[in-house]
Amino acid sequence: MHDLFSPRFKANPFPHYAHLRETEPVYCHVAPYGAHIWYITRYEDVVTVLKDNERFTKIPPYQKRPGSQTGGVSVFHMINRNMLFADPPDHTRLRRLVSQAFTPRRIEQLSPRIGNIAQTLIDNVYTNKKMDFIADFAFPLPVQVIMEMLGIPLADREDVLAWSQAIIAPGRHGITLKKRKQHVRAFVAYLEKMFTLRAKQPEDDLISALVAAEEGGDRLNAAELSSMVALLFVTGHETVVNLLGNGLLVLLQHPRVWNNLQHNPQQLPAVIEELLRIDGPVETSTTRWAAVDLTLHGRKIKAGDTVRVVLTSANRDDRVFEAADQFLPQREHNPHLAFGLGIHYCLGAPLARLEGRIALQTLLDTLPDLTLAVQPSDLEWHTGVIFRGLKTLPVRW
Repeated sequence: MHDLFSPRFKANPFPHYAHLRETEPVYCHVAPYGAHIWYITRYEDVVTVLKDNERFTKIPPYQKRPGSQTGGVSVFHMINRNMLFADPPDHTRLRRLVSQAFTPRRIEQLSPRIGNIAQTLIDNVYTNKKMDFIADFAFPLPVQVIMEMLGIPLADREDVLAWSQAIIAPGRHGITLKKRKQHVRAFVAYLEKMFTLRAKQPEDDLISALVAAEEGGDRLNAAELSSMVALLFVTGHETVVNLLGNGLLVLLQHPRVWNNLQHNPQQLPAVIEELLRIDGPVETSTTRWAAVDLTLHGRKIKAGDTVRVVLTSANRDDRVFEAADQFLPQREHNPHLAFGLGIHYCLGAPLARLEGRIALQTLLDTLPDLTLAVQPSDLEWHTGVIFRGLKTLPVRW
């Protein structure tokens, strides 16, 4: 029996996942409400699930029943009308439209601004000789970047953050179901006003580009726009927070690598890939459901059962990675799955990599003597099922 959500498990889940890979690679967790949730931990099996969109669907079975879409729309469906929660052909259409707005050129143009924000955050705490890296740097950096990219006024930051946390991690903040519904409705109402404004007065931001995205007369409707912006906002900061926090923790536990990077910054991209592999920001994929009865490693998964692939486990599978539990910054063979695989591969991966590279380079340049201010064993981790991240990371210099 593995308590996948306990603080003790989250502090170091990797030995548990290694045990599961060897003894029970298809692990069944029975939820309190009786549902069977299957956790897939081996790399090869994870790849199979991520690439098989017919047997493992992103749409719950109950949504496919005749008439299931009639009547009132669930508040949760108001923010689930995006490509992350869609199968082809809906996914194909949504991704094609969103990709028109979320272009590599738009992302690369952010480089100077990301550098300015990172430097300002360091300047704000430099004389203190210490900071909570999560609260003072890793969190505000991607939040400001994605808000500016989308075109959401920074004055609305606190409201938007509260609404978004109700979507992605209500349990982490003690948000009741009633409060969660209120937050989601408020967020959707806010975004709909933004879409109306940008349709009349477009600006050079991602929301304007999404509103204008069109192909063959097809556009994103209001629900799809709200859902896509919510998705981009949430994943656009939550993933980077954890990439930076988890990554810096690993680096500061390997001071030789940290020191070497100060003299060899060209190695930073490869180091970031290894950080993504060794302790990535996303622990498990978002939910999939078995579309048919199937058997995997002798376990009978029934149609309608929930399936989750454990990315952080797959990334330490020694069947694929040599010395899988070791941090090897110049690892040559590194096909990690930190951003997923297949048609649902993370659209924001280039942005996350860019923010990671600029943020760590800023730290190396301005805080070369950075060290941990606590023992790693004293750190606390969030207990959510999808993201893997630290609550705090005290550092000093």
